[in-house]
Amino acid sequence: MTLNDILVSALAQLDRGHDAQTMDIFRSRLTDFANDAQSDIARAIGFTRTETVHPTNGLVDISDLTRDCIKVAKAVQLGHEVRFMCGDTGVIALPYNDPAVVTYRCEPKPLSSPTDVSELPAHTHGLIVDYIVARERMAGDVSTQGGANIYLSMYEAKKAKLRPHFGAQETYAIFNRY
Repeated sequence: MTLNDILVSALAQLDRGHDAQTMDIFRSRLTDFANDAQSDIARAIGFTRTETVHPTNGLVDISDLTRDCIKVAKAVQLGHEVRFMCGDTGVIALPYNDPAVVTYRCEPKPLSSPTDVSELPAHTHGLIVDYIVARERMAGDVSTQGGANIYLSMYEAKKAKLRPHFGAQETYAIFNRY
């Protein structure tokens, strides 16, 4: 869904029109809510990005990655996953000086333009709508604030069901240590 689709869906659930004038009134605030939802969902599912980097003397400056790195999850060099060390200075040390494929946790790109599409998986876009509706209802009068609890509950329940469907196969493997 594009940002415009998300906002139109939210406005429809709020029983507000989605004509150009109404969109102009609510676009800024609802876009901020959509970006808050994206960040929350990304943290819940462990949103990752993978990039190829070129170390210098075995060191990679994480500020060279295209997004702000929250945590480096995996590094692959010469076709094999390798161990790496994180330094206090914003670098990771790799065993070889060859190009590496680094997987890291980060925030998705903020939505701003009406045609922007969330980088989160498509099946999570409905959660963004639920979150927007809940936040907008919280800001309303007392009669609409009760509806916010329902939408927040739906959002949290759906978000809790997301996590088991993400991750690599080895994440769910049970190893016999004896």
